[in-house]
Amino acid sequence: MTTLVMVPGWEQTLGDWEHMKTPFSDYKVVIIELPGFGKTPLVDENWSIPEYADYVLNKIQELGKQDIVLLGHSFGGRIASYIASSQPPWLKGLVLYGSPSIYRPSLKVKALTKIAKIAKKLGFSKKLSRNAELLEADAKGMGKIYRNAILSDQTLLLPKITVPTLLLWGNQDIEASPELAKEMHLLIPNSTLEIIENAGHNLHIFNQYIFYGKIKNFLQTL
Repeated sequence: MTTLVMVPGWEQTLGDWEHMKTPFSDYKVVIIELPGFGKTPLVDENWSIPEYADYVLNKIQELGKQDIVLLGHSFGGRIASYIASSQPPWLKGLVLYGSPSIYRPSLKVKALTKIAKIAKKLGFSKKLSRNAELLEADAKGMGKIYRNAILSDQTLLLPKITVPTLLLWGNQDIEASPELAKEMHLLIPNSTLEIIENAGHNLHIFNQYIFYGKIKNFLQTL
């Protein structure tokens, strides 16, 4: 039986994904809650994508399973793509869902980054920050992890992914631009891109039936 391993996005917990087990009852579903979220304690405030990837890899190896399909959402997708690029023998397929695994900052972001650096030197960077998620991460002692994740760029790693890969995106995703998905599609050799109309970053919450359908169709092709 295929095992579907799900890696949630930033701030999402085991409880946020438990409902996934019912529609995917034909498969063994394992949800890996990441350190720093839910009931899983933070291990190290200096972690970045490689350290989280090692954590997830260890959890998967504990399963002792083959034929695993790895599904990562957003931050979890960055981790999943990093793992897949190492071509683990147990990996059967990959789903990257709203996952910006490449870093392509806009001119606005570049400008704000420069402003933030200047503001930090002046001691009032938090007052000037427009990123509520970053402020919350700082408050929880996870600001460095957040910054590391945002700046992570897997442009050179994605072409190393050899398993069938589904890129699933909402066309109104403001957290991870569909333009990133299109570029990732070109970088990953054996990939399929599905962009869902009138959908945002959390398909599994607000467009559940479409989400289930696209994932199940993909699983049936493996």
